[in-house]
Amino acid sequence: MTPATLPRKQAQLPTIDGLAGEVDALRQRLKGSAKITSRELRALWNQRLRPFWRLHAEIYRSLARRFLEHGDNCLASEVADEGSQFFGDDVALILIRALATARSGAPQAAQELLARKQGVLADAAEAKSLLARTFKDLWKTSGETRYLEQSFELYHLDYKMTKGDRTFPGVNAASMACFLGRTDDAHRVASDVLSLLRAKPDTANYWDQVTIAECLLVEGQIEPARAAYSAATQSEPIAHAHLATTRAQARLLLRQHGRGESEFDPCFPLPGVLAFTGHRIGAPRFPEEAEAAIRERIREAIVKADAGFGYAAAADGADILFLEAMQAAGLETYVHLPLPEEEFIRQSVAPGWLERYREVTAKATEFTCAPRVGPLAFDYGNRLLLGAACRHAQQLGCGARLLAVWDGRPGNVGGTGDYVRLAHETGCAVGVIDLPGGATNSAPQTEDTTEQLLSVIALSLAAEDEAGSRLAVLLREHEIVQREVLGGKVRLFFRTPAAAAQAVLAIAPHLDGGLGLHTGPVRSGTHPLTGERVMLGDHAAKADGLAALEPAGITYASSAFAALLGLQPLAGVSCEFLGYRALRTGAPREPIFRLRKR
Repeated sequence: MTPATLPRKQAQLPTIDGLAGEVDALRQRLKGSAKITSRELRALWNQRLRPFWRLHAEIYRSLARRFLEHGDNCLASEVADEGSQFFGDDVALILIRALATARSGAPQAAQELLARKQGVLADAAEAKSLLARTFKDLWKTSGETRYLEQSFELYHLDYKMTKGDRTFPGVNAASMACFLGRTDDAHRVASDVLSLLRAKPDTANYWDQVTIAECLLVEGQIEPARAAYSAATQSEPIAHAHLATTRAQARLLLRQHGRGESEFDPCFPLPGVLAFTGHRIGAPRFPEEAEAAIRERIREAIVKADAGFGYAAAADGADILFLEAMQAAGLETYVHLPLPEEEFIRQSVAPGWLERYREVTAKATEFTCAPRVGPLAFDYGNRLLLGAACRHAQQLGCGARLLAVWDGRPGNVGGTGDYVRLAHETGCAVGVIDLPGGATNSAPQTEDTTEQLLSVIALSLAAEDEAGSRLAVLLREHEIVQREVLGGKVRLFFRTPAAAAQAVLAIAPHLDGGLGLHTGPVRSGTHPLTGERVMLGDHAAKADGLAALEPAGITYASSAFAALLGLQPLAGVSCEFLGYRALRTGAPREPIFRLRKR
């Protein structure tokens, strides 16, 4: 994967003093209030000057906070992790890492981090409230009241003990009491917080205003709360992550009061997430004379969806029209090519569209390319794109939507019609922009059977390990496509990520070593020495690298496995982001997840 970067403009070779001055200017810019786009932040991170950055902890703190505001929790974690390598147990970086972990849907992992650093965080004002937030998240996913009670106790303790601003832990304590049905406690604390805020000389900032709104909502003052939320979110541009957090809390409180949980959603101007697919231009499916009309309908669909984020490839025709419309409106675009770039251009970008292709990919917030070619490349790419869009939408508290410029025909595996089918199967909403001609009775989909999209579990067993026989018994009820034993390495292949995850839950408690999970296209072949049937390709071997990660005893999963499991979730199971790791020496760092039972 090759992240997009912005080229550094240099008239001459930089001097040490010049670079130091540039880094200091960056430090001041990140600390300031000026808006910096997600694309700019990613470029700054990709071009970082480590020898100079390692002298400034504030650069790492500020950049990580900026990523948090944009909802880029994985990148916020990576920045905090690298900063911690240089600055040790920096309290701010630990808290940022814990918050990013919790926001990415991994409250247990955030708790573990806070517990490991408990001594360092003893005097940190935010630590108790952050731990309380993780218990609230666990309550939301499990429904267990004990987590809610722990969350209330921690927020209330922080509210009573803190010597600083008590309004943040106070309003959260009031909300937790409301969820627990402790109406008197909820109203008492909410009233106290309102008194504290009304005594302040200035409450025009976003956080004070939404705290007032939440206190009013705790007290059941629906219309005053609605007005207060609207005033807060219209007063200044607010980071999407902040809006998502505030809306999520308001939804819970509305439900507690017996109201529709989406009643206040119009108060929070959060953009939607669009995945996109569409035909390449050229008769008969997408005639060239239809380009102007389709461009306008795409623009209208983006406006109607109130989209802010778009996920697409960049083939000529519909893809590029979508990316151009998104970028012209100043919206974020995430471009993933299912093939290496030059091969993608050869197959999917006509010479007359090459300049437009270069422009939209250069402007993309994120630009990645698959490293290899295969019969299932487009199908795999579609699934990864849709999974990424759904994950982004989940973090914003909304659902992703697929927009398709489609003639209604089923097409081949990995094509537009197949992408629409995939979206329907996974429960993703679909909007279709019809092309001339409409649906016809065409030939059924065809599939190249030289490759299969499979999920693989990798693990290691010593020759004398008795666990092998136990695993064989435990796996009897699981439908395994292929089993391979190569020395001490074992690979088990499954048709879906969910099937592989269920098998892992059965066998993980009986293993001491690591487990690796990955999903990707593999092909069947013959082992040159044993003559046995084996699965070949880099995807087949990738799980081995995951299983070898340290510490052992964890089920490590690739970002591809996490994305595709997210398309068809397994109840009670989650993929929690752990950080960026390299699977082998010299390999690029990539996001690594942990499969665990909630």
